[in-house]
Amino acid sequence: MGGPALIDGRLVNATDNFHKANFVVDGISYCSSENYFQCVKCIDSEEREHVRMSGPDWDAWRAGSTVKLRPDWEKIKVRTMYTGCKSKYKQNPDLKAELISTKGEIKFNASATFWCLWNEKITTLLREELKEPDQRNEAIINDIWHQIQKYEEQNDLVTCDG
Repeated sequence: MGGPALIDGRLVNATDNFHKANFVVDGISYCSSENYFQCVKCIDSEEREHVRMSGPDWDAWRAGSTVKLRPDWEKIKVRTMYTGCKSKYKQNPDLKAELISTKGEIKFNASATFWCLWNEKITTLLREELKEPDQRNEAIINDIWHQIQKYEEQNDLVTCDG
């Protein structure tokens, strides 16, 4: 779910997955990282297009909450959110600049516990990856990628029946 992160004592709107920001992945246009995330979970192309056209925020979340899930969804959902957020920042330089200008701990509070935790990790990872190479903390990057891979391995055999 949506809501900006609290960083350096302020809410950083660029971090909100519901924030309207146009970007393209694999030749398809999306209007927020939440919109992309909800589309990827779909098996059916008509459902996917319905979700994609639903909008950037709660409408995308609602549309995506009723679709038949792809069988590997539990395994790929964290990496999917990472891909949506990374695409948002890379294709919207103002949002990227807003994120990498922050320094402090990243805290999300407006989502379920699972997504507060993973959105913090994903946003921390992207803040490091999007910095200039000589400014990055490779230990943080490596640690979070290890956690993502561990999550995927633990959920490799979990299937979603929709």
